[in-house]
Amino acid sequence: MPRRISISIICILLWTSVVLAAPEGITDIAVTRDNNDLLISALYKGGFTPEIKSEIINGVSRKFFYYIVLHRVIPRWLDEEKASTTIRYSVKYDTLKKQFHVIRDIIGAKEEHVFDSYDEMVEWVSRIDKVRFIPLKTLSGNHRYYVSIKAEIKAGELPFLLRYPLFFIPYSEFSTKWAHSNEFMLKDFK
Repeated sequence: MPRRISISIICILLWTSVVLAAPEGITDIAVTRDNNDLLISALYKGGFTPEIKSEIINGVSRKFFYYIVLHRVIPRWLDEEKASTTIRYSVKYDTLKKQFHVIRDIIGAKEEHVFDSYDEMVEWVSRIDKVRFIPLKTLSGNHRYYVSIKAEIKAGELPFLLRYPLFFIPYSEFSTKWAHSNEFMLKDFK
């Protein structure tokens, strides 16, 4: 009997620690506009765990993806997907220069940044800041819409010499749940 209680307590503690360590996900989704385009902003919290930091610093490249989907609300029916895009980040650590090289790819437009600090790199990769999503003219004035965003982290490739001897090492990969913006109409931006 005491053994069952001990095992139960250990299971509860392990389950609690896993739940508390889970990533928070996508927050602060904002949909705005400029003259001609719909702009999307959001923040990714809690996804850069100590394991991921360790893997990056030890030479494992990481791929970060933000999936963005625009939905048109259809009352009493399934919502329609109107547009989607993916923002891709590729993160590599240069052990000789002690720098983080990050390439961001948004619809084919690539932008490269080099960071000396892990925290600065995480701050830049964790933020979607006024990304041009779709032209406003594609929205209908009398429909309601919302934006959904999901983040995903995948392991990239190991350096060539480590690829085969370390094939058995598991790498951290996960994705968040879909987060949704508030509903909006085209007239809300005027």
